[in-house]
Amino acid sequence: MLRTVVDGQWVSLPGTLGEIRAALSAEDQAAFQRELDEAPLAELPRVAARWALPAAVRESDEELFQRLEAGDYSGVVDSDGRPVGPVEP
Repeated sequence: MLRTVVDGQWVSLPGTLGEIRAALSAEDQAAFQRELDEAPLAELPRVAARWALPAAVRESDEELFQRLEAGDYSGVVDSDGRPVGPVEP
């Protein structure tokens, strides 16, 4: 069984591609299959792990990644609670 922490709580995750697929809506099943079909083999574990997360967590992650890509680091802190921003090249 796979487990992770979401909002400070342990959550059990599906442990096979079939279990992930069964936990998804029909629309998400199609998107999951497309992503699997297009992913390089080395990326399959990352793809599976992301889709194994609950839908609300995936959506929250996508919103966060979009915000970070746009340069909005508001509320992002390091493990010591200090605000962080983009790394300058």
